[in-house]
Amino acid sequence: MSLKDKFWMWGYTQETPGAPVPFSGTSKSWCSLESAADYFGMPNTVFMNSMHSFDRVEENLALLEKSARILCGLPHGEENAPAGAARISGLSGKFPNIRGIVLDDFLQLSGHPTTPELVKRIRENLRSANPELELYVVMYSDQNHLDITPYLDLIDGILLWRWVSTEQFWRAEFGPLLHRFKVNYGKKLFHGVYLQNYGEHSSSAHPVDFELWKLQWMRILSELRSPCGFLDGCVLLQNAWVGHPEFRDHAVWLKETLDWFFATATERGCR
Repeated sequence: MSLKDKFWMWGYTQETPGAPVPFSGTSKSWCSLESAADYFGMPNTVFMNSMHSFDRVEENLALLEKSARILCGLPHGEENAPAGAARISGLSGKFPNIRGIVLDDFLQLSGHPTTPELVKRIRENLRSANPELELYVVMYSDQNHLDITPYLDLIDGILLWRWVSTEQFWRAEFGPLLHRFKVNYGKKLFHGVYLQNYGEHSSSAHPVDFELWKLQWMRILSELRSPCGFLDGCVLLQNAWVGHPEFRDHAVWLKETLDWFFATATERGCR
């Protein structure tokens, strides 16, 4: 696996750009998921349309034909989640770049108790048509410290997020956090990056502080490049903000930084 293979773009495809997408407030999005991934040179996508509706899901998955790997969002709820997992399993036959699902807000699925029994049903349905599909869960390091040991046989990877980002976290807490999750749980470990400052401004357009934006990316890039690092990938959320004028400086800085990072990372052999 090359360094570039560790990068994922999270968001929503749009058959007709120019309308809001979920969690972007009233902002109109002219940048569909596949466009954002291509802009940054990220080969993989996290497709969240399926978390909300399976209407025209095949038409929208077809827009991601160039994605090397796709993880699909799963609907919330005790009945919707297992049914959604079965649907995604079936779709993976037509779209072989589907590699699994994401349980967003793990252990908080719309107020329903996310028991090991429920996750077991989800996993069984996910693998009903394709036993190779993987199950990833979203956790927040500053909100959810629940023990996931009872779920370890049922999940394949963890997507960590920092809901309210701080300089203290990225300078002093980020490294030990990755070490703790990797050692304690032994699963594939990704860390997410918010372009929009959801933790303090919800969906009202407000980019993450620019200096903090740069700091967190340099910490993540250093971790990804380190042969002794604990991070298996990173995820950028989400495409709706990439084409928004208020976020231009952040997006342009990241594109230039990733171009530099990919071009100057000499790789020999397998990582």
